[in-house]
Amino acid sequence: MEKDFVSYYKIHSEVEADCISIQYEQFDLEDMPSPIQVKSFGKGEVSFTNETYGYIDVLAYENFVNQCKKPSSFLIGRKKCDYIAVHREDSGYAMLIELTSALGTVQNLAKPIDKFPGGKYEKSEVQLEKSLKDLLSVNAIKECLMSKKHRICLLSYCINPHTDPDYLRKHPFERYLKVESQTTAENGAEISNPAINALGFEYRRINHDFSFRLS
Repeated sequence: MEKDFVSYYKIHSEVEADCISIQYEQFDLEDMPSPIQVKSFGKGEVSFTNETYGYIDVLAYENFVNQCKKPSSFLIGRKKCDYIAVHREDSGYAMLIELTSALGTVQNLAKPIDKFPGGKYEKSEVQLEKSLKDLLSVNAIKECLMSKKHRICLLSYCINPHTDPDYLRKHPFERYLKVESQTTAENGAEISNPAINALGFEYRRINHDFSFRLS
C-alpha cells in the first residue's frame, strides 16, 4: 500500500500504513481511530473465527486513505471502508470490512440518512464498492486480492438497545423486543450487489451477535 497505492494515485503526502498480523483463532475488531486494537472475542464490533488459514494481515484502510492529503483533490468525495483483511495463505480470504450500528432494531439501518435513501445499508455498500474499485485499480493490489479463494465485502453491524427512559416510555414494546437479524448467520448473509459482484467479490452482511467464520 505504501508503495504501489501511493505511486498509482500520485500521492505526495508521507503515508504510514497501520497494519497488524493476527494469528488468534477468535478475535474482534472495532471502529476506532488508529492504531488498530484487537479486542477480546465478542467485545468489539465484528467477530472472526479464524481456524483454517493462519495469519491474517489487517490494514486500517480508512486511516491510510485519510493520510493521503496531497494532492488535496484525491480526498474529495473519496469513499473509505474501515479495514482490509488478507490471509497470507494463497487459498485464504481477501476482505473489505465496514462497521456500522443502529439503535433499537435492525430495520433502522434501512432508514434514509444524509444522501442515502437506503440508509446505513446503502451508505456502507457504497463505501465498500468504491473502496474496492480504488484498490483494484492498482495492479499489484489487484493481483493480491484476486489471488484469494474467498473474496468478500463484509458489512458488520451492531444493534444497540435504547436506554433513554422517555423513549422507552413511549415505545414500551422495545423493552422486550428480541433484536436479531433474520438475514445473517455465522458466515454472514450473502446479499446481491451487482456493482460489487461485477468486481469479483461477494457482498455479505453479518450481525455482531454472530462470528464470521474464516474457513
